[in-house]
Amino acid sequence: MRLHRLLLGLYPPSFRRRFGPDLLEVLRERRAEARHRGWRGGLRFWTETVIDSVRAAPDAWRQARAAGELGGGGDGNMDGVRQDLAFAVRTLARSPGFTLLAVLTLAVGIGSTSAIFGVVNSVLLRPLPYGEPDRVVTLWSSWRGFDETWLSESEAQAYASMVESFDDLAVWGGTNVNFSSADNPERVAGAMATHDLDEVFGIEMAAGRFFTEAEGLVADDGPAETIVISHEAWMRRYAGDPAIVGRSVDVNGRSREIVGVLPEGFRLPTDYGTGAVTDVYFPMGLVRDVPTSFPQGGGSHFLYGAARLRAGVTPEAARAEVHRVIDRLRTEFDAYPPELSFAPIVRTAADDIVGTLRPAVLALLGTVAFVLLIACANVANLHLTRARSRASELAVRAALGAGRRRIVRQLLTESAVLAAVGGGLGLLLAWGGIAVFRRLDPGSLPRIDEVGIDGVVVAFSLAATIGTVLLFGLVPAIQAARPGIRDRMDGRSGGGTSRWQGALVAFEMALAVILVIGAGLMVRTFDRLASIDTGFDGSRVLSLAVSLPGTTYPTPEDALAFHREAMRSIGELAGVERVAAARILPLASQIGDWGLALEAYDPAPGLPMNGDWQIAAPGYFEIMDIPLVAGRGFEEGDDETAAGVVVVNEAFVRHFWPDGRDPIGRRVAMRTGADEPAWMTVVGVAGDVTHNGLTAEIKRKFYVPLAQWSVASGGGRPNSLRYVIRTASDPAAMAAPVRDLVRRLDPTLAVAEVRTIDDIKAAAVSQPRFTVLLMGVFSLVALLLAAIGIYGVVAFGVTRRVREIGVRMALGARGGEVVALLLRQGAVMVAVGLAVGVGGALVLSRFLASLLYEVPPSDPVTYLTVVAGFAVIATVATWIPARRAARIDAVRALRAD
Repeated sequence: MRLHRLLLGLYPPSFRRRFGPDLLEVLRERRAEARHRGWRGGLRFWTETVIDSVRAAPDAWRQARAAGELGGGGDGNMDGVRQDLAFAVRTLARSPGFTLLAVLTLAVGIGSTSAIFGVVNSVLLRPLPYGEPDRVVTLWSSWRGFDETWLSESEAQAYASMVESFDDLAVWGGTNVNFSSADNPERVAGAMATHDLDEVFGIEMAAGRFFTEAEGLVADDGPAETIVISHEAWMRRYAGDPAIVGRSVDVNGRSREIVGVLPEGFRLPTDYGTGAVTDVYFPMGLVRDVPTSFPQGGGSHFLYGAARLRAGVTPEAARAEVHRVIDRLRTEFDAYPPELSFAPIVRTAADDIVGTLRPAVLALLGTVAFVLLIACANVANLHLTRARSRASELAVRAALGAGRRRIVRQLLTESAVLAAVGGGLGLLLAWGGIAVFRRLDPGSLPRIDEVGIDGVVVAFSLAATIGTVLLFGLVPAIQAARPGIRDRMDGRSGGGTSRWQGALVAFEMALAVILVIGAGLMVRTFDRLASIDTGFDGSRVLSLAVSLPGTTYPTPEDALAFHREAMRSIGELAGVERVAAARILPLASQIGDWGLALEAYDPAPGLPMNGDWQIAAPGYFEIMDIPLVAGRGFEEGDDETAAGVVVVNEAFVRHFWPDGRDPIGRRVAMRTGADEPAWMTVVGVAGDVTHNGLTAEIKRKFYVPLAQWSVASGGGRPNSLRYVIRTASDPAAMAAPVRDLVRRLDPTLAVAEVRTIDDIKAAAVSQPRFTVLLMGVFSLVALLLAAIGIYGVVAFGVTRRVREIGVRMALGARGGEVVALLLRQGAVMVAVGLAVGVGGALVLSRFLASLLYEVPPSDPVTYLTVVAGFAVIATVATWIPARRAARIDAVRALRAD
């Protein structure tokens, strides 16, 4: 209750005597209630309590004054407060150098902390834009080789009909669609979703309605006639036309009726990880009867899932029930053999969206909190130094009757003025910092568009400002008021001040060491990530995506003919060296697997018979610089009329033929349900390529020629491909000519995902680069503040010991001896700071473990480098004022004293 009593001190004495005990009891009860709502309730309680106290205190003072309950001495009323404020402003104005330095230091600390808190508030604290978001959970699957993957339709059916913890369950599948109007074609993200998606996420439609169950069941038997669009698409394409509901638009070459518009800001959980918004929703059906049969392994996994918990059900209870359902399916239908290591995943939507980013964001918040503490320590040191020069003034005030409490209050008022100005300037810096933050964001940070300065951030800045007053103002004020009048008049005080300053510098040094070590560990991690061999290069390569609607290109032959003509025409453009295509690109999206059959192959028990599948046109391996370690790649002769061929990667060979047998000439087939599989002969082995992420496991993969995909997959249509174009110079310059060419071939098609391969590779390390950049900047600020603190304390010590140094030099001491003396005294502060900092880093760096890659939290290279660097910087910061002391003229020093 210390903070409660401190806030009560804002009120007049009569108010505290009359209402203090009752108010404290009310605050205790409210705090107890807030604890039941978790840390969010606690944050809200403290924010409201501080704001209410600051607002109500002036009224209480006015009422007490009107009732004649205040004395006239100015020591316990608002007149006294106004006098203290006026005197503080005049005093600070007479020391512009001190005031400017203190305000700027505080502004940097408060501003950086407020900016990062704004990010934490929007990304981690603010509820998701769903109805009762704490009741929304997401559903995933995992098995051997797949830590997290999609649901199958059978699993979704089982969960919907057998899990009583769920009020509603919805599934959706991602796709890409074209708004295919000739005047404004656009390729956007789409989803096929079940009718209760709106119930699961608590959606209140901006216009119209969501799908009905009947529309979903009809869509399963034929093309969907109705769609729902996002609020963003409504505003972007139709200018928010209120008559949009019931209007028919061309999507994927087919006229469809818009029946509803989603609310502004709505995102699927899967949208947050991509930075895109799903703009078009199609209906799909899901049978919700208890299954009477169940496929091996659950069947094909291609759906995302989410559910709304029943009131009072916890995510842990729902997770346990889902596991029991899987155990039942495993028992009744032998659905999941033990060798699959299958397990369901149930997590809250918040954990799903920001869980992996929480350590990085909290690490940044901890970093700026340390910067704020260092800034407070620096300003406290400035106050202690300034108090020495004001010793006579404070002695006179004491002699005139000012008590110790009165002097402390005056000094605290000066600190409050500094903090208020620094806090206001810091809020402006936070506003600018958030703008820079949003510009630098790598694109993977969810809800970055919501980050800004709102009431919560302002309240946090206010709390930080009040906190800084206590942190940097209280100790110097008490210290300055402690010595007696005679000591201050004689100038003999300051021993305690010097010790306090040394302790504060050691404290600053320790915090700075912790920050720089943390930043160093992240730099080492980024260096390791950037040096990973991805298995491909792609320099001077432009990539872009084209999706062909089924209504315009209904057969595999139609789709293949368009892709051939497009690649041929692009290859004839000036500046283009070669063109190819692939289903998806490495490091740009997640790749899925397909069940396989291998000829004359007897798999070991539990050995999965599948592999990640890729479609590739001739020239793909050469353009992407993917090495062929055996055999050949695809050639123009590998068309629909030739015998089926396939290229596999090294991981595929290690998995299926670990005994070193030559894979060339062996036959592989995709499982399609056909009586006779379409066998493909292995003609080449490609080098391993990282696909799902730089540090993700490299899985077995097989490549099928574009022209043979339909036969190999049992009739699949290669509708969506990524073209890769090697250019003679800047690949980005070819984007416009290629886009125009595709529009000439088909005016209803839109080109999307236009990026260079170098951009794709850079994006793979953008998040750690972003974290390293911010931690590095803040750590450098901390290092600078610590160096200034060391310099200031030593310089102050020189000023305080001018007479002593003069006596030493008069007695024969040489300049080098004086420098050595001061260096030894500075080394004590530095040694203590380094020792405490290294110890703190060993403890706190473990919280960075989840962010590190191939770098241990106690990495000796990082620690030794940081300690050595700090030792050099601290030595320089100490040597400069020590060198100045060695040049003191002994006679002038003795006369000056």
